[in-house]
Amino acid sequence: MEQIYENIYHNDWEWIVKLNILVSFILLLLSLLLILFILYLRIFKNHRNLKKAEHYSRLTDFINNYLFDPDFDEAEIENFKNNFLKTSLQKKITTKEILICNQNFKGEANDSIKKLFFSLDLDNIVFKDLKSLKWHRRTRGLYTVSSMGIKIQESLAVKLLNDKRSEVRLQALLYFIKLSQKYPLNFLYRLEESLTIWQQVYLEDALKKYQEQVPDFSKWLTHKQPSVVIFCIKQIAVFNQYENIDQVMPFLESPEEELKRAAIRCMRKIGHEEAIDILLTNFATESNEIKKEILKLITQIGDFNQLQTLSGLLTGKDEEMKIEYLKAEEHFLK
Repeated sequence: MEQIYENIYHNDWEWIVKLNILVSFILLLLSLLLILFILYLRIFKNHRNLKKAEHYSRLTDFINNYLFDPDFDEAEIENFKNNFLKTSLQKKITTKEILICNQNFKGEANDSIKKLFFSLDLDNIVFKDLKSLKWHRRTRGLYTVSSMGIKIQESLAVKLLNDKRSEVRLQALLYFIKLSQKYPLNFLYRLEESLTIWQQVYLEDALKKYQEQVPDFSKWLTHKQPSVVIFCIKQIAVFNQYENIDQVMPFLESPEEELKRAAIRCMRKIGHEEAIDILLTNFATESNEIKKEILKLITQIGDFNQLQTLSGLLTGKDEEMKIEYLKAEEHFLK
């Protein structure tokens, strides 16, 4: 290196030539380092894949023997734990496979799988994940305890419910629903963050699979988070809670457009015609988005006379609303 430096800076070359030689040398060195790094990653990945395949094969035989071999010795569990659950990779693979078995097996086999999970001390790994500073580990831990039906400290669950990462919050929501026996949505009282659209979709899907009685969604119509109120209004329509119509009606006059839109859609799905007269009163001052929702409401559960009362309000240069009105009119004139 010193010799190269001497050759560059003690020759009578122009400074630009010296600079080009030096930059070229640095780029060449960086290229060699990059090549060596890529080779290292490839070797590391191949080695890791071999280790994964080896552990998968050993783990599959172990689980099959544990579940189906009548001569299986319980001492083999301790032996497997001491010899083949030493690295984080082995623990991660084992946890993943047991979760898959837990989903696929029912009855006695499912109980045996859950027993194996605790016998291998994998629950201790999960509890560490729940307190990890890395959000993907917290998410993974919540998914695991939800799938295995493991209850965690309520204070920790609430903390994760209001985690800064939406992915963690989603798994916390599902955890509360899956492990709740009577009150699957009581966690909403402690929810401080807003519900994203994806969280609402997952929650609705989980509630449809909920085997106990679906809760009364009107309980949370006064929640401080508008997204929670919108979600509950939607669910009142999804689960046909007609008894809660009176609680939803005030939102037809809400200053919050999202809340008003959710209430109109709820009335449309439930088929509550009285909502139309309330909405027609302030139709002229509504935004175009709300006007479109009102026209849809009239088209689906209203009549032609109610539509005609709006004809005089759709004058001027608002071509978009004129087109929407004509579409609604065409529906009645078919």
